[in-house]
Amino acid sequence: MALTTTTTTTRTMTMTTKTTTTVIRTKSALALALLAVLAGGCPLDDDPGFDDWCGDRLCRWQVAEGSIRKAPTWHERDLGVELVADQVVLRQIDDVDSVACLEFKVIADIDPAASVFLEMDFLSDGGAPDYRQRIPSASWRPLSFLVSAPTWYHGVTLTIRKESEGHAVLARLEMSSATGCTGAPIPLSDRPAGAWCETTPQCAAGLVCAAANVCTKTFAACATDGDCADGSGPCVAWPPTCQ
Repeated sequence: MALTTTTTTTRTMTMTTKTTTTVIRTKSALALALLAVLAGGCPLDDDPGFDDWCGDRLCRWQVAEGSIRKAPTWHERDLGVELVADQVVLRQIDDVDSVACLEFKVIADIDPAASVFLEMDFLSDGGAPDYRQRIPSASWRPLSFLVSAPTWYHGVTLTIRKESEGHAVLARLEMSSATGCTGAPIPLSDRPAGAWCETTPQCAAGLVCAAANVCTKTFAACATDGDCADGSGPCVAWPPTCQ
């Protein structure tokens, strides 16, 4: 029966086949790119794929401002998060300690007019972010970038902030440990007692950055092995800390 179709029908079928082939190839390319993104190390953030929903809200991300909803991403069966309002703030506190080089992998569909930023607060004190980077416009094209983190930190708050109107859907925001960072570490002051440091201005008020000798088993200050009682030594040099 296919051999008896008219020329017009044949041309239509050919055009449809070409269109279908193009769509399949596009989705296959996106799938391969996504697999490449997922092939890295273990994520340091919770629910990087925005898959864990508790009803109409994300279980692992806090909506501090605005509204969100589930939305299809690069594939209709892969759901992500749409930043619905003009002003949206999503936050997550992650238990990450002093990872020197951080890699971020992003898959999103963001209009050029939409201003969406990634922010990091390395002391989770609610002040101005220590790092802020606009997430570029991209139609599901995987993006990645490296960040030279502070030389010391205990925990980090990730914030996704939308500051304007425009379509913005995120399929993935993954933070992981990496190598290859070349920029200077992000400055971080107000470090508490015991935090690693390089200079006194990095420490909280009243503290100084200084090296010390400590007993290896108790971390008590010492000058010689004889100061480490009950076999808690030896007495060794310890890197500079805020004291």
